[in-house]
Amino acid sequence: MARLAWCMVLISLCLCLVLEPAVAAKKGPKSHKVKSAKHTVPAGAPFPSVVPSEQALIQQLCKDTRKPKLCRKIVQGDDVALEPVAEAKIAIDIAISMASRASVYLSKQLKTNRVKDLTRGPLEVCKLNYENAVADLNLSYINFETNTKKAIESLKQAEVKVGSCVNALKLGGKDAEIPPVLEANKVIQSLIKAAKSGAKKQAH
Repeated sequence: MARLAWCMVLISLCLCLVLEPAVAAKKGPKSHKVKSAKHTVPAGAPFPSVVPSEQALIQQLCKDTRKPKLCRKIVQGDDVALEPVAEAKIAIDIAISMASRASVYLSKQLKTNRVKDLTRGPLEVCKLNYENAVADLNLSYINFETNTKKAIESLKQAEVKVGSCVNALKLGGKDAEIPPVLEANKVIQSLIKAAKSGAKKQAH
């Protein structure tokens, strides 16, 4: 649990950036689905300007995962004994939730006039890479227990796509380096590393 616990620290630092605010919920945003291999997240929420309570943030992050109760316990820092497989799969699930939300956030930003022409390209690259990363992460989750080698390969592909977003933002200059997206990338990358660690243990 050590590596995943460290990931949870990062998640706690950027929960206020990646989750749906109460204000947005009251307005009733339309549900947005990202195409993926199996599991899709209704991540129709932008990064908020209003921060709900910690419990509300945790609830929102975990509600899109396959095991929301377990997710909430882990994010809250509860002492949960997990096998490497379970630990890796919950890390993948949280990464899917965050990548889906980041993709929706960028989609909304790209429809506004706030995005400069020079930064539009890098943000579109990130949006596409998030969507593809979600598909890879879903494949990894599905294959985790039956084909560990394939699961690891899918995790690597997801890692490459998030890395491509990181590089695109750097090339786009300071205007493209949007804080919520930068923080989301760090957390997603950490979660993928945690999942890869669990996959390697499963392989042995």
